[in-house]
Order: sequence, then C-alpha cells, then structure tokens
Amino acid sequence: MLEKIGLAIRGFKITKKKVLTIVIVFVLAGTGVRSFRGKPENTIAETAPNIVCVKATVAENVIEQAIISYKASLEASEEGIVSGKVSGKVVQVLFENGQYVTQGDPLIKLDDQEIRNNIASSQAQLKASESQVKSAESQLVASQTGLQKVQMNVDNAVRTYARMKALFDGGAISKVELENSETALTNAKSDLESAEANIELSRSNIETSKANLATAQVDLKILTDSLEDTKITAPITGIMDEKSVDLGQYANMGVVLVKVKAISPIYAVIEVDQNDISSLQVGQSAKVTVGSNVVKDYDGIIKSIEASADAASRVFKCKVEVANPDQALKPGIYAKVDIVSDQTSEVIAVTTDALSGNPGNYTVFVIDQGVARKRIVSIGKISKGLVEIKDGVKNGDSVIITNVNTLQDGDAVSVVKE
Repeated sequence: MLEKIGLAIRGFKITKKKVLTIVIVFVLAGTGVRSFRGKPENTIAETAPNIVCVKATVAENVIEQAIISYKASLEASEEGIVSGKVSGKVVQVLFENGQYVTQGDPLIKLDDQEIRNNIASSQAQLKASESQVKSAESQLVASQTGLQKVQMNVDNAVRTYARMKALFDGGAISKVELENSETALTNAKSDLESAEANIELSRSNIETSKANLATAQVDLKILTDSLEDTKITAPITGIMDEKSVDLGQYANMGVVLVKVKAISPIYAVIEVDQNDISSLQVGQSAKVTVGSNVVKDYDGIIKSIEASADAASRVFKCKVEVANPDQALKPGIYAKVDIVSDQTSEVIAVTTDALSGNPGNYTVFVIDQGVARKRIVSIGKISKGLVEIKDGVKNGDSVIITNVNTLQDGDAVSVVKE
C-alpha cells in the first residue's frame, strides 16, 4: 500500500513531515474513520424552545360614564317603636332579636288580672246606671200623669171661681163662699206649680242618670281597651332589634321595649359634600356594593336628599333605596355606593380574565413579538366582566387572557383563536 502512496505523490516536492500527514489521512480514509469536520453520530440534537398556546384580547378605549363613589351605612327604611300603652308585669315574650314579624303579630303579654277585676266592677256600675235611667224615666212619666190631673183641677177651680164671682156680684152668695172658691183656685195653681217642678226634677234626674250611664260606658270602654293593650303587637312588618324586655319585669307605660325595623326596602345612607350635591337628584340610579371577601352588587335609586346641610360638616344626607326582597341586607352594614353621573370619560379596559396577582399588586401579560411580558398594572372600576386599566397597558396592546397564573415573564407564546 505504501508503494501506491509513494506513486501518488511522485513528482511533488514535499517534506518528510507533510508526507507523514498525508499518509495518515489516507490511512484513516482507508480504514473507514470519518473526518471530525462532520457532526458526530452520538451528538444530541439541540431542543427547540417550548411555546405556550394562549388566547388574547386587545386592550381598547371604551366610553365610561363618570361614577361618584361614597361610603355608606345601611339603615332601615322604617322603624317602629314597641312600647306599652298600659303598665304591667311581663308574663310572655314571644320574639327574639332578628326575628321577622308581620304587622299585628303578638310580641309581649302583660298581666291583666287587675284590669279584669276593674272591668267586672265597671260592668256592675254600668248596670246600676242603666237602672237609674229607667227609674228616672218612669218617675217622669208618673209626674207627667199627675200634672195632667192637677191641670184639670186648676181648670175646674177657675171655672168655679168665675161662677161664684158672678153669683157674688149678683148678691146670690156670701163673700165667704166667694173667698172659699178663690182659696181653692189658689191651692190648685200651687199644686200645678209643684207638679211642674216635679217634672223638671224628673227630667234633671234623667239627665244625671244618663250622664252617669255614659261615664260608666266610657270607663268600661277604657278598661276594655286597656285589657286589649296588655297584648303588645308589632306596629309594622320587619325584623326585631334592640330588645330590652325580659319575662317577669315590670314594663312602664311608654318605655321602649323593642324596635321593629323594616328592611325591604332598605336604605344606604351617604353623606354628600356641598360641592357635589348639585350633581345628584331624587330618582337617579346607583350601585350599592356590600362585602369584602364576597362582594355583591345591588341596584338602587336615590330616594331622598335632605333639604339642608349639616351645620358643622356641611354635608347633605342622602338615602339610596335598595329593594332587598330576601332581607339579606341588614341595618348597620357598611357599603359603597356608586352613583352614575351624566358625564363620560374614555378609559382602557380588558376582560377580568387577564388579571393575576392580588389586590394592590395586579399584573397582566402583554404579547411582545411572540413573547409574554409581565406588566404591573393599576386598575380602576370592575364592571360586567371588564376592568379599567389606569396604568401599565396601552391602547392596542395584545393582552393574554388564559394561563395567566402559570405563565412566566419571557415565555414564548402562540395565540390561538376560539
């Protein structure tokens, strides 16, 4: 083989070192060993980077009505005071705080035994007064009958005296006989006056008896009402609150024992600065937000605006009415009230699916030349699945809305369609 190599290089001026190198090359070629200039068979191929498939949306400017936000406290739309119209010992308490009651439901029962005893006495007095009236009326009838008889006697005495006077003038009778006739007439007229006085007295007795009867009737009515008042009922429909009555205590008349609060509807009460009050009006729509961990929104309208501001704070109290049909909202709860004004503004918004992180530290991923770039954002209002982006995203940015909790800044992404 060396002889062949020697023939191959005949005629070239080469050094001994170069000859040796050429020989080694040919030897290696003859033995089948490949050149190191090619890629070795055992070298691992370079792996292509992973690409995450995502969905994206375009951040766009949207027209938004201006919203004024206020802190609010929920209050009952109506409050009924429960107190006794009579005093008495509490023998029954038929409710607990938080219980829902309907107007007229029994709440408290007072001891009524003394009132019942007084009613029995009053009923007896009433019967006596009725008897007195009947007796006086009977006496009047008798007096009127007697008056008729006396009147007849007077008429007879007048006629007799006239006849006797004529006879005396004619000399037919003596003066004594005429005087006797005159005395009889005088006595008859006196009896008539007494009979008439008796009639007036009977009539007066009737009036007195009737007045006593009316008084007895009024006393009985008062006692009957008092008996009914020992049953204290709910003045309005609502929930029981601020209970201050216990079984066995003595409840004085007029002392507040509990309150019934109507909460359907319920009011969210806000305080509006004097500079903003002109932008609000009764009937204007509002959004009431309640809760921190679990947030719920309720529709409301401005029900009333106080006519004058508080003298010290210069704020107006406004009541926003919320339907609250299931009584889920309770008085005393804090809330936020957003009132939509007539003014509008243009803001950048994306869907809420784009957000990741926690309140105060929200981020989104924006696609930049096929790569996900994490951006810290400042958000505003969240409504109907959209969130206002105040800072961190520009109009027209492609914002990722899937896999936002697993993506890393710098991941390669590919946008897929629905």
